[in-house]
Amino acid sequence: MVTSKKVTKPAPRVIRAASRSVATRHRSHALAPEHLGERASLALLVMAIAGIAVLISAIAVLVSGFTMPSRFPSSAPPNLGQLGVGQVIGGGLVLVLAIAIVAAVTGTFLDVRGARRTAVALGVLTAAAASLGVVAVMTIGGGDQPLATVLLIVGILFAGSSVILGRTPRPEPADRP
Repeated sequence: MVTSKKVTKPAPRVIRAASRSVATRHRSHALAPEHLGERASLALLVMAIAGIAVLISAIAVLVSGFTMPSRFPSSAPPNLGQLGVGQVIGGGLVLVLAIAIVAAVTGTFLDVRGARRTAVALGVLTAAAASLGVVAVMTIGGGDQPLATVLLIVGILFAGSSVILGRTPRPEPADRP
């Protein structure tokens, strides 16, 4: 005697319209904030890393300017007091710019009002300053090609990040119909 149990499938589940929109809505990557999106968060990361690098470089230039007189223990030049002034002023200006970049990037990440536009403007300003730096470095004396290359890379990174951050629209919130 052979007996078999008949297998039945459960009835298909009816999906309501409200739950369907939740199931099919766009979800951002785990590391990208929803108010930025993928491309803008990547541009923001590049600006943050480059901003911190500029901050470290500005501190190095300041220290170099302040310690200029100690490089001449004997037979100091007559204008020793004026040698490091340009480095101190330039390093101070770059330090202020770097702090502003890091603050704007942090504000954009935290979705502070107006921080995104400020980050874009500071990125464009930094790209322009880096391109002027390339021209200045290459026209002075024989030119310092490694320094000009680094300035060119920094300018391209800031320009590209500013374009991406400025042109990427804010994603629509998921709860809007």
